Amino acid sequence: MAKQRPGKQFAGTHLPTNKATRLPGTGKKKPRPAAAGEGGGSSGGGGGGRRKKDKSFLGLLASGAGFVALWAWNVWVRSQQHKDDRQILDGMLQRPLALTQHAACRMDCRYITKTEVEEALRTGRINARKSQPELRPCPKYAVDASVGPQKKGVQGVFAACPTQTRVITVIDTDTNWACGPC
Repeated sequence: MAKQRPGKQFAGTHLPTNKATRLPGTGKKKPRPAAAGEGGGSSGGGGGGRRKKDKSFLGLLASGAGFVALWAWNVWVRSQQHKDDRQILDGMLQRPLALTQHAACRMDCRYITKTEVEEALRTGRINARKSQPELRPCPKYAVDASVGPQKKGVQGVFAACPTQTRVITVIDTDTNWACGPC
């Protein structure tokens, strides 16, 4: 049983090993004794396959519940944000619309009418990344909308002043118009 390898000096005897006989940490493992209840019995005490299936099902169920909760939270947050947006935009619509010189130039160059700007305020959504609601006395809001019969993409930047709504600039998001300096 013990073999001596030719050409190498070995002080002990060589024992053949396989994965079943290697021990953890030393590269060798000794065989485990069979636990009571193993072997497919339904006594439930020794960790049979059925228990593992129950755990994986519960894990899958918990994961699914987590995803549903995240989805519901996302829907709720979006609906709250939409309500806040509508409240701000409706307030801006109630004040008179004043065009800055820059906005009038950009509207002329990009073929955007005052009616389309008003429609953007009526139907658009506030782009929070490009807005500055903390500015005082006139918070600045970027509003994205699809306006007109062709659903032209328009982004308007508005200042919600106490007495008027100022149009700062208007951008056609579908077409890059070659505009001169304004």
